[in-house]
Amino acid sequence: MATQYDHDVKHDDKTTVSSDVEHGVGLIEPVEDQANQDYYGKSISDSYRLKSEIVANCMTEMGMGRYQWELFVVTGFGWITDNFWSQGIGTIQPAVALEFTDVSRITISSVAYYVGMIVGASFWGISSDFIGRKPAFNMTILIGGVFAAAVAGLDNFAGFCVLWFIIGTAAGGNVPVDSLLFLEFIPGSHQYLLTALSAFWNLGQVIVSLLGWVFLANFSCSSDAKVCLKSDNMGWRYVMITLGGIALTFAFIRMFIFKMPESPRYLLSKGRDAEAVEAINFIARRNKVPEPITLAMLQEVDAQLGNINAAEDGRAGLTKMEILKDNLKDFEPLNYKALFATRKLGQQTGILWAIWLVIGIAYPLFFNFLPTYLSRKFTSDATFDQTYRNYCIVSAVGVAGPISAAVLVNTRVGRRWAMGGSAIVTGVFLFAYTAADTPSMDLAFNCVTSVLGNFMYAIMYAFTPESFPGPHRGLGTGQAATLLRFGGLCASLIGTYTNFTVVPIYVSAAMWILTGFMSFGLPFESHGHAAL
Repeated sequence: MATQYDHDVKHDDKTTVSSDVEHGVGLIEPVEDQANQDYYGKSISDSYRLKSEIVANCMTEMGMGRYQWELFVVTGFGWITDNFWSQGIGTIQPAVALEFTDVSRITISSVAYYVGMIVGASFWGISSDFIGRKPAFNMTILIGGVFAAAVAGLDNFAGFCVLWFIIGTAAGGNVPVDSLLFLEFIPGSHQYLLTALSAFWNLGQVIVSLLGWVFLANFSCSSDAKVCLKSDNMGWRYVMITLGGIALTFAFIRMFIFKMPESPRYLLSKGRDAEAVEAINFIARRNKVPEPITLAMLQEVDAQLGNINAAEDGRAGLTKMEILKDNLKDFEPLNYKALFATRKLGQQTGILWAIWLVIGIAYPLFFNFLPTYLSRKFTSDATFDQTYRNYCIVSAVGVAGPISAAVLVNTRVGRRWAMGGSAIVTGVFLFAYTAADTPSMDLAFNCVTSVLGNFMYAIMYAFTPESFPGPHRGLGTGQAATLLRFGGLCASLIGTYTNFTVVPIYVSAAMWILTGFMSFGLPFESHGHAAL
């Protein structure tokens, strides 16, 4: 859900809120936003909409303080680790294939990983609407770190595939849930930072590239070795131990150092008003600003709407188990209908899901299989060091994509046009890339496409959770991520059976261009609206 915000006015012009904090008196005078009403319709209740508007006003009044900047960094851990696994598996596969004698096609492990991500994206996305955002926020990064480190102890390909499936279940829900959680803790004026978060994703790619360059170059069997012993091929294990250790460090910081309440929007959607008030006031205390909200302000909404609360304390008297059981009762297949409650919302949902599916195929066809393609294309002229040097350069340059995207989406260009335009230009450059006939040209084209591709990817990851109403944001974003991972599965199969020739790059280029034109058909622009 969204409402217009004004950088120069502290309170939303559509909901007037006055309160006496000492006496807990609140007055809400809603002014209907017809555009939002037409877009969201009956996908959310009037009670949730008005309460969420109050929360949005409170976030705007508190501003972007210390707590949100800390959350920005801690949430970035999720983007970093997501790329640890997506890039990590492709980085170590050649070395693993040399050692394990039971390998038929090494990319079968990629298939197992993507199947795991499909399961994880669906489970963590849907469950975040019913058990909360916080469990997925902590568990996905923890599970990934534990099993990534465990991969290093394996001596057979079957176990390798099983553990990568488990890692995939964690990675599948990592960024989607992290993105919607961050969105629900920041003021509308700073939602562009959700786009900037993808810069951490590129940072993860840089780390994987550097680790691969150091460990695989110095601790791997020769590609022409007839027998590859474990003792001569420890490089890929060092990579996984390092990545797993970093991820576990991130998990420790999230779970034991950084204190975070549950999302106030999630709490409101479950009728846990008292906890939502405490979550908002917790942020205010961390930011050292006055507490902006009282429970009476939310109860006044129900009173004006004629709703009868079962508990005046906002369900604070229920145990955690009782709350969990009550929340799980809410899940029905009919919840999908809420994402198609109006014509515009239905179009937005359908087009966004289609974009995620198409880009899920297009992105990994080029970027994830780039190291293999480079090594095969320039194998006679480029050394291993040169190949990974180029990969590190491309990864580092890609950081500019999300940062520049964050700037552009905060202008009148908005999300739709920025996302669509960058996707089309990316496709054009990918077609041109296949004509590169020297290592220097290859590197130049890769740097440009890396910036453009990550530019679009960053907007997509931010625009999607902004487009869905809070009570169904996990469902909508989770299903989008599921389609993205299914696309990745298709990409891994294409890469496997085309033997990493130029064909996947042509397919990828065409899909990027298709995605651009699809973006122009989105009926809702979230720029200038605070997510509720």
